[in-house]
Amino acid sequence: MRWADGRARWAAALACCAGALFGGGARAEAEDAGGRTQPPPSSAPRPAAAGTAGDDDEDDEMPPGHPPVEGASPHAHPASGQGMPGVFQPPEDTEQPDPSLAPGTIEVDLRDADDRPVPREAVTLGILVNSVAKGDSRRHVQTTTGDDGRAVFGGLDTSTSSTAYRVSSGYDGGLFAAAPFQLQQVHAMRVILHVYHVVRDLRLALIVCEATVAADLKDDRMQIEEALNVYNLGRTAWQPDDVRIPLPDGFTAFTAQASMSDQGVDQSGKDGKLRGTYPPGRHAVEFRYQLPLHDDPDLSFTAGVPPHVAIARVMMPATSQIKLDVDGFPAAEVRRDGQGQSFLVTERHLRPDDKPLTSFVVNLHDLPTPGPGRSIASVLAGLGVLVGLAFAFAAAGQKDTGRLDPKDAKAQRARLLEDLADLERAHASGDVGPKTYGRVRRELLDAIARTLLKS
Repeated sequence: MRWADGRARWAAALACCAGALFGGGARAEAEDAGGRTQPPPSSAPRPAAAGTAGDDDEDDEMPPGHPPVEGASPHAHPASGQGMPGVFQPPEDTEQPDPSLAPGTIEVDLRDADDRPVPREAVTLGILVNSVAKGDSRRHVQTTTGDDGRAVFGGLDTSTSSTAYRVSSGYDGGLFAAAPFQLQQVHAMRVILHVYHVVRDLRLALIVCEATVAADLKDDRMQIEEALNVYNLGRTAWQPDDVRIPLPDGFTAFTAQASMSDQGVDQSGKDGKLRGTYPPGRHAVEFRYQLPLHDDPDLSFTAGVPPHVAIARVMMPATSQIKLDVDGFPAAEVRRDGQGQSFLVTERHLRPDDKPLTSFVVNLHDLPTPGPGRSIASVLAGLGVLVGLAFAFAAAGQKDTGRLDPKDAKAQRARLLEDLADLERAHASGDVGPKTYGRVRRELLDAIARTLLKS
């Protein structure tokens, strides 16, 4: 769901929350950025070339109405324009065709936060070849920038659309990468890539997060998906040092969205662990898990979020029955997306004097339960098994004297084996008690043995 007013509210919340979240040291760092400004994050994703490296899409989509997530660029800088006072505006990375270069050439300018050249630094060119016959193959070529901060890769393949290139640098222990591209049509490319000093202590970084928790009912389980926007407002890149996101008790099937960057969330015991390099700008991270349902109309779980959350949102598809409330959040309201789909949404914006938010309790009420229909169906199925057994025993009794035709014996055995399988399922579900199960199972096995003797 593209919340039309969400970004405006984000900017307002950011203005009042940043100082309270980070304290004087981080505020001073922002003010020391030379008065540079950064606009509120754009909701438009940065497109990547079709078929390029890193275009890994999940088979399972986020629920309809989920806030947009921009993962096209690992170096997701905001758009240029007037920004917020006291917030660093990073220079933009670019990948542009350059006809002045020889075909098959990629020229890289490596620059720092002040757009100055970074000399004598390693630059890596990743090469991905996609082949239907041979599968994907990857290799890396590395060179070093000169005194002018420039590195050149030459003699590259421009003849096919199956080859994609991606420029990256491991400056200061981080990972900084440009968007991938191809050379088939442009033949030569000039890349400007910015790198930043890396800090690992959250207290030294200027980080604000936005968290959306989306719940979606899936038969006998609730699927929970969390979309995180990590905003780095400072001049340095941040690498999380053991930053954990608590996961609910009893969660299963944890998965994380694939990304062409090193950013993401990994499962670490009962927590999610944030990883990757977060340069200045906005970065999206997603993960999901499931919670089993136990024929209970109510479900409560604790959703964890990363540090420095300024906006937290919980949502799920709206129905006439299910109710949503979150401890400490406003009452949920119904909103509609551009396709007219309705969602229950509650959203909290932290004030400067609020206690930091690390988790919250989500309560879902009036969930659909199986009701008496399932029990009735199970009883009928159990009766069906017993009736089938009675017919099988009668057939076996009629054939009790003399030998059976081999074809008849095989068909009878098959029916008895099916009845035995039905009995096992009925016993496992509790529809057949232990005494009946033991007696009928013995009779079935005896009947099967008789078919073997008489064939």
